[in-house]
Amino acid sequence: MPLYDFLCAEGHRFERVVKLADFDAPQACGCGEPAQRQLSAPRVVSDQIAPCLGMDGKMHDSLASYRRTLRADGNPQGENYIELGNERLKPVERKFDRAQRREDIKAGIADVKAGRLPPVTISPVAD
Repeated sequence: MPLYDFLCAEGHRFERVVKLADFDAPQACGCGEPAQRQLSAPRVVSDQIAPCLGMDGKMHDSLASYRRTLRADGNPQGENYIELGNERLKPVERKFDRAQRREDIKAGIADVKAGRLPPVTISPVAD
């Protein structure tokens, strides 16, 4: 069943899956107003990329063939490579210690009251 875009008389836009048998059936918005089918461009997903050199030493113009060269069975070196931006990060578990935070704030306030401030460096402005 195809997905169609609709626009009601109140200006609400929505999508709805409509059977081909019900193509000419009038559609209504959630607000109760009648809706008209709108023209829209279909979504097209392409696997094509700008030609780039893979780990096998050949030029590739599709993302799937390039990524195949990153696997150990897809390159002559027999190594696994990581595509930048697709690496998995290890989750970092950070525990918040309220008592330690309170002590740090008290120590900072005591330093300011005692005049123990970090030195301020001013960099010259280039003309």
